[in-house]
Amino acid sequence: MARYVIANRRAGKFSAAAKATSRAEIATALATMSFATIIHDKDPGDPLARRVTVVEADPGAMATYKAGLPHDVIVEPEIMHYREWPPPRDVMPFRRQGAASAAVGAHPFVISVTGGGQPLPFATVKLYVRGFGSTVELTGQTDAAGEVPFQIPLGYQPSVAVVAPLSAFWSMVVRGAGLQQVIECPPLPFDGPLGWWHQALGLDGVDSGSGNGVRVGVADTGLGPHPDLAHAVAVGAFIDGAVLGADQTQDVDSHGTHVVGTIGARPTSLGTYSGIAPGCGLFAARVFPYAEAGASNADIANAIDALSRTHQVDLINLSLGATEPSEIVHDAIIDAAERGTLCLCAAGNDAGPVNYPAAFPEAVAVSALGLAGWGPPGSLSASRLPLDASLFGRENLYAANFTSHGPQVVCGAPGVGIIATVPDRHGTVGLYAVMDGTSMATPATCGALAAVLSRDPGYQAMPRDIGRSRAARGILQASLRDVGLPPSYCGRGIPFAGQAVV
Repeated sequence: MARYVIANRRAGKFSAAAKATSRAEIATALATMSFATIIHDKDPGDPLARRVTVVEADPGAMATYKAGLPHDVIVEPEIMHYREWPPPRDVMPFRRQGAASAAVGAHPFVISVTGGGQPLPFATVKLYVRGFGSTVELTGQTDAAGEVPFQIPLGYQPSVAVVAPLSAFWSMVVRGAGLQQVIECPPLPFDGPLGWWHQALGLDGVDSGSGNGVRVGVADTGLGPHPDLAHAVAVGAFIDGAVLGADQTQDVDSHGTHVVGTIGARPTSLGTYSGIAPGCGLFAARVFPYAEAGASNADIANAIDALSRTHQVDLINLSLGATEPSEIVHDAIIDAAERGTLCLCAAGNDAGPVNYPAAFPEAVAVSALGLAGWGPPGSLSASRLPLDASLFGRENLYAANFTSHGPQVVCGAPGVGIIATVPDRHGTVGLYAVMDGTSMATPATCGALAAVLSRDPGYQAMPRDIGRSRAARGILQASLRDVGLPPSYCGRGIPFAGQAVV
């Protein structure tokens, strides 16, 4: 048995009658699908809204049945999308194995993590071990003493360790013999509210009203809690085909809170970092069920619909991706564009072709750039330099060695060593942490575009239709400045938010 997602097509249907007909066709299809077991059926009371159903069925039976369905009924396998953090390039590819699951004959290995000479609890440690021609990733979390034990599978040897502290310290990467030592993490620089990523986008100060009048949606791992994001609206959670209330939006990881903060955090403590557009309206949806899980095509489509139809956002940030395209997500992105919402998507972190949904032509694919010299020696951020000299541009900017690339890339943006909000945890509030990835470059672009759009009265006066989303895309493209990087890695350049573009 396999899981499938079934939805009715909405894109390109501009009349109520056309939308209602499409909705009726999925009802007819489901009524005759007796061989399938319904897992969850999102059947909105609004007769014009998209219906999305998750089912379990025999692949052969589904293939036969699908062949006779009308065009407006989309049936596809459940496709999981991930918000992968980029590991060091020298350990790709790898396969995952839980730190607690040890093979017979495995031997123990303990890593100790400190910051400022003191043990760092709650740090995530990823240990890469090599053997039998492959690399395996083991994951653990440090205890109160700053230690995490691993069981090394028989025949494998420790190769690379990556330490990601909960907050306030740099993520570090240690190779070879250094794994036998305590790993010390230097403190992050808290000299905000501006970081290098603001300056690269043309900002030389914080304008609390920047982004005012622009509504930005985020579909990710959730939101907060965090005092600097108290103004953000919790939309709810979209999990396994179900729609959960606003109280279920809380971040199950830290990725989503970091993304939201990069766009629009409003610092409440001295030295912490402002979002790019702190005046914008923020709307956050959770589409990941838990930290290590993927987000399904059903849940992403439902979140896009809610953010665009219900909350009427102008921009949606999708810092997630898959190597396989989803027709249902594609339809949701086109449908959103037709009501004035532009989706900006992370290009991917596997140093290969652009992932989906970023590769769809209606989306804005964003690659990740770094700043040479940013990050202390031994930090994960300092390891992102490319080997190819052509991937170094002007102003000490470079294309990160993990960024996906290709003709679909519209622009690049800062995505290495970005310091932003992460959820309050373990009795501590107002936390900030460093992250790398196209997941960080995408909200930097979202924030920059929101800042530019907020200064464009012509855009803000436009009706919410395809013309509005096309205008947003055109304004973004007009704001890009060339930094001397190949178009397949940086599109036409990086956004410049320091001046009005009309």
